[in-house]
Amino acid sequence: MKAPLYSLLIWVFALAACGTSSDDPLPEPTSGTITGSVFLFDESSTNLNPSGMRIIVENLTPTRSALTDNEGKFSIVDVPFGTYTLTFEKEGYGTFKKTEVKHESPLTPITDIPSLGQLSTTSVTEITAQVSGTAIETFVTTSPVANNSNRRYIRYFFSDSPDVSFTNYKGFSLVYVVQDTPYYRVFTPVELNQIGIAPTGTIYIRAYGDSFLSNTYVDPQTQKTIFPNINPNSTGVASVTF
Repeated sequence: MKAPLYSLLIWVFALAACGTSSDDPLPEPTSGTITGSVFLFDESSTNLNPSGMRIIVENLTPTRSALTDNEGKFSIVDVPFGTYTLTFEKEGYGTFKKTEVKHESPLTPITDIPSLGQLSTTSVTEITAQVSGTAIETFVTTSPVANNSNRRYIRYFFSDSPDVSFTNYKGFSLVYVVQDTPYYRVFTPVELNQIGIAPTGTIYIRAYGDSFLSNTYVDPQTQKTIFPNINPNSTGVASVTF
């Protein structure tokens, strides 16, 4: 072999060796997997099979999503790094959203496990209210009729406007367990202030059926609480004037 050709071959082999060196840095990952799990319940507090809920990463094309397995676990693969909203959906359940999920590594586990309930089947058929001293007394009738063996769940919404609703409110209550008809509930001035309602002037009140686990979340744009499991069938608005 002639010397020039021999030198050229040595040079080619040296370049090839450099190109496959194990010391070359690997490219930094730009995507990874989001994992988590859910607990599912009926509109009361009975635990249900957690499979079949779809979790979707919002605002990605193509869509990244996964279904929960029989243990309620899910893994969403190949998600580009970023900050996301996860949407939880299943037929019979109100949509739940988990906002501000920071995904910055090859594996992002969701450690805060949501407990999600089914849509409410409770309608409010009547509500009345009256002032009692400095408090408000309310009476609510539901359908199905509530009793000790058929518990219902309701939530109150308050406003200084007669068009109060679960989407248009100034304040809202906790979910209350209803076991009698009509359901009687007193709101004291302290409770009203905690809700964000000043016990002065005219206060408008509306009640809706809700589930024990109501899948609430705060909309990051409006900063309003969203109530996915509310039953919108609610008759009438009550009002009191101080």
